[in-house]
Order: sequence, then C-alpha cells, then structure tokens
Amino acid sequence: MSIDCWAQTSQEEINKIVIKQESDWNKNDMLSYANSFTDDATLINFLGLFWKGKGEIITQFKLINDCCIKPTQIKLDIADTRFINSQTAIVYIKETLIAKQDYEVPGKIVKKGSVDHKMITAVFIKQENIWKILSMQVTQIVPLPPR
Repeated sequence: MSIDCWAQTSQEEINKIVIKQESDWNKNDMLSYANSFTDDATLINFLGLFWKGKGEIITQFKLINDCCIKPTQIKLDIADTRFINSQTAIVYIKETLIAKQDYEVPGKIVKKGSVDHKMITAVFIKQENIWKILSMQVTQIVPLPPR
C-alpha cells in the first residue's frame, strides 16, 4: 500500500471515530462515546480535571451527564491530523457546544442557545488494526476582550 493510500485510509478511519463520538454525545450515549478510548487512556477535560483509564472516563461522564452533557449538543470538526507513524496520529478537533436548554454548572447558569468553542488535541494509536484514542485534552476557547 502506498503512503498516500495508507494515510487516506487511516484518515478516513479516524474521521469515522470523530463522527461517531459526535453522534454518541448528541444521543447521550456516553458509554459508546468512551469506547473510542484505549483501556489506559487519559483525558483532561476543559476544567483541567485529569481522568486516567477508560473506567474512570466512563465514571466521570456518568457523574456529569445530567448536569452538563444531556442538555448540550456538539459539532466536531477535524482541523488537522498529523501522522507520527503508521500507528500514531495527533488530531486537532474543533468542538462547538450548544446548550439545548438552560443548565447549571459550578459558578453559573448556562442559557439555552449559548455556544462554547473548544479545541481538542487527541492522540490516536492503532491497536490490533483499530484506531483508538490514547490521550485527549480539551481546551476552552475564551475570546480576548476588545482592546
């Protein structure tokens, strides 16, 4: 298989995972969402909380599901992919999160229709011929105040 063909096939496989994660989030199926991670994955959420292992990722998503996931929907768009080798890729993903209803988070009430933007950096690895997320960090994008 040529390098261009291999990269295109791998990119298509990663695209499918990102599309599936968007769909799982929007269906509120966090167990399926978490299945895109390796068993030893790490996730740093946009608040800076560090979750280690798929089990903890699932547990933490269950804890925040009703307050912070269920009342939202997301759109995920891959901004860039960099293949380190045939088994490893760094993927930069733009997340747009929209509040479907008012909901409360620590320190504020998020109003229906509010939109948040985040950048996700994800390290994908290929294990047993299947791409999975080994590591993910989510960063909230906060607009700079006008000068």
